[in-house]
Amino acid sequence: MTSSAKTFMSILGTIDFLIPLVLDDLTEEQGRQRSRSDEGPSITWTIGHLLDSRHKLLALLGEEHENPYSGPFTSDATSGQEYPTLAELREQWDEVSAAVRSAMDGTTEATFDARVSSGGHNEQSVRDQVAFLAFHEGYHMGAIGAIRKSMGMPGPAERVMAQTEPR
Repeated sequence: MTSSAKTFMSILGTIDFLIPLVLDDLTEEQGRQRSRSDEGPSITWTIGHLLDSRHKLLALLGEEHENPYSGPFTSDATSGQEYPTLAELREQWDEVSAAVRSAMDGTTEATFDARVSSGGHNEQSVRDQVAFLAFHEGYHMGAIGAIRKSMGMPGPAERVMAQTEPR
């Protein structure tokens, strides 16, 4: 694995570590509870949105996979009744993350240096787009934390700290 791939996998691996922590104590109802007075996204929508992004990352790395998340998770959030369950999203997360790790193993520095048309945020190369998508995941993980806190639940950092506290 190239040094660039190792760096990106370190960032993406942090999100992979956090996903179970922010999902495993939620009920389906909590997962679908919308933020911002029922006008914003839910945690379920946000995970689906991140799965859409992971599929885009796979495509950037030359791995085309069917992306069932591009429709409902790229437009405005809804009540979420048509969304997959939290268990289904978690299972998909694990599968897509394994595919990303495998794709990263097959990269070279030339893969990351390849020029692309802008992704909308002034990205000029695959490296730029992967960096944006990694940032994007971190941003949305923060949003998940804010949604959890608004429901009176611990945020991601608190869940991590609870794991490391002596019992």
